[in-house]
Formats: sequence, C-alpha cells, structure tokens
Amino acid sequence: MPRPKKDIALKDLQGFKTIKKFQKLLQQANLQEEIEPTEIDPKRKLSKQDYFSLFLFTFLNPVITSMRGLCDASKLDKIQKEVSSHAVSLGSFSEAQNCFDPKLLLSIIKVLAKQFDFSFGDKRLHQLAFELVAVDGTLIRALPRMSWALWQDESHRSAKLHLHYAFLRQSVIHASLTHANSCERAELAKHLEKGTLYTADRYYGGDYSFFLTFDHAGSHFVIRIRNDAVIHELETFALTEADKKAGVIYDKKVLLGQEPTEHFYRLIKVEAYGKTLLILTNIWDISAELIALIYRYRWEIETLFKWIKCNLQCRHLLAESLQGVTIQIYLAIIASMLLFLAIGRKPTKRELELIHLYSIGWATFKELTKGLNPKKRA
Repeated sequence: MPRPKKDIALKDLQGFKTIKKFQKLLQQANLQEEIEPTEIDPKRKLSKQDYFSLFLFTFLNPVITSMRGLCDASKLDKIQKEVSSHAVSLGSFSEAQNCFDPKLLLSIIKVLAKQFDFSFGDKRLHQLAFELVAVDGTLIRALPRMSWALWQDESHRSAKLHLHYAFLRQSVIHASLTHANSCERAELAKHLEKGTLYTADRYYGGDYSFFLTFDHAGSHFVIRIRNDAVIHELETFALTEADKKAGVIYDKKVLLGQEPTEHFYRLIKVEAYGKTLLILTNIWDISAELIALIYRYRWEIETLFKWIKCNLQCRHLLAESLQGVTIQIYLAIIASMLLFLAIGRKPTKRELELIHLYSIGWATFKELTKGLNPKKRA
C-alpha cells in the first residue's frame, strides 16, 4: 500500500545540508562493509568520505566544472568545514578514483529508494503485488584516452549507464556502468529480482531465448518485440471495452520463432499515437489495457536519463577510470534522489537553478519556497 506523503523538506535543499545527509548515510553504510586496505594506509590523507562528498558537491554547485576547480575549492574554509576536512591536491583526488569501491554508493542508492512513496501513474498499478521497473541503458561520452570505453572505433569512446527505475515511485533502485559495447540484456540478466516486473524497449526483445531468463529468475516482463516477429497463435482472448479504447487490437497466447520451443507467452498488439506495438509478457492475470499502460510508462526512464545528463551536467567526467566514472555517476544519481526527496518530485531546470541560487545565498528561503510552490505543479 502507498505510504502517506511527507511534507516537502525545502530547508534540506541547501547544498551543505544535503551533503551532511549524504555523509550520515555513508557512515551507516560503512558500518556494514569491510574496511578497504587503502583506507588504513597511514600515508593516505584523503578519506573515502571526503572524496565522495567533494564529488557530490560538484552536482549541487554547477560553477565547478573541472577536477582542478574542485581541488581549488577544497582550499576554502567553509568547504573544509562542511564538505572535505582538508584541502585536496589534484594528484590525490585523481589517484583516489582507483582506491574506493563504488558498491558502497550503490547500497546508499538502495537505502534512499526505500524512502520514495508511490506518487506516479495510474492508481490501479499501485495495488499490484510486485514492483514495476523500467530498464534501459544510455551512453556517457568518454575521453579518447579512456581505453576501456571502446565504442564504435578508436576515435569514439563511451561508457554505458544501465538503470533500473521504479517509475511508480520515481526512484532508481539499481545502477551499473560498463563499456559502451556491452550487452544490455546480459547486464539485466545479472540483476533480475524475483517477483519484480521489468518493462523494456525492443532491443531487449531481440533474442527470444532471453525471455527464459525471467522465468528462471521468478520475475515478470513487459517487453516490445519486432513487428515482423514470427508468431504461432495458440489462443485468442476476448477484449474488453477498456482494452479497445486503449488501442488494443488483439490479446493472444503465442509461440515465437521459425522453430518455436514449448515456451509460450502472451502477445498484445496495440495501435496508438500512430504506432503499432507488439508487446510480449509472461503476465496472465492483468488486463491487456494495463499491460499496454505499463509499457507506455517505460518512457519515464528516458526522461530520467535526460534529467541526469542535462540538469546535473553529468556529461562532463571528472574521472577517467571505469571505477572513477562509476563513482561519479552513482553520486549523480544520489544527488538527484536527495533533491527529489526534498521537494517530492524532479525539479525542472529553472527550479534547479533556483535551488543553486539559494545554496550560494543569492535567493532567500522565502523566494525558494515561492519558486518551488508544489500547488502550481499539482
């Protein structure tokens, strides 16, 4: 059942307060993790907390756009008091990206995800017994010298961010980073959870054998397949008026492929917004209309990708190793989650600019409250 909504914590939007909240979560997560050998090296001055906090600070203060600028900012008294315990050299900050495990940040993402209420979408979907999760990947452009980030050729380098997004709660619940040429289906297969329903675009439906992965994991899927797929009809189900109104053309039990196996699935054909969609699922007790609606909500993950890249300026990488870029991306996700929790939704670009102005003292709390008035977005 949905939990009662909390009051919008506008006062928590000040950058330093957000960092303090993160540091508290980090300390709690640290208690459950083994101490890394590099952390107890007596020569190490840059702690895990300082390193992660400085990275997070860049997402809350867009005036900082480079590693050198961040290290210079660490010399300021207030930064040393609120963010990093001491000034950090460029060499120390660069070297630290290979010393700290980003898995700790992933555990914080999972903790934050539990704080999100059901606040989005059709209320009928809130009553389902399983979590609805959109999955997809997006490219993060890398520098040519990042040899691990091979993409099209030697001149093009990118990392690929894989996200699991619980769209009814508007919360990321899992993330991973790989080189750009990695297979998104294989990455999803590593992280399937029992009792969860995953919705994904046509790429994930390109290999029919992949659907067995969900059955073996005890999870569900709503995935689009190619319109020219080879289909063997076994049974046709009657459509309701609500199904027809939603653009459902048919709802069938089918086998797939030129040489079909004994594994059958449910196929729903939808015509809406000038497009024809074939949506495959292993769910049988939900109406065709709601299956189509679940797939339509898959688009929410695309808007999240755009928000992270554009509003948090995450296109500019301050690290170069796979581990360092993973840390930066995970902290960008954490920054976005902390902002969402503070105001109850994704802020627009203009609202995020107002938050930054408040953080550096140019906007008053009264002006911030007025600019983020939740009533005008209701």
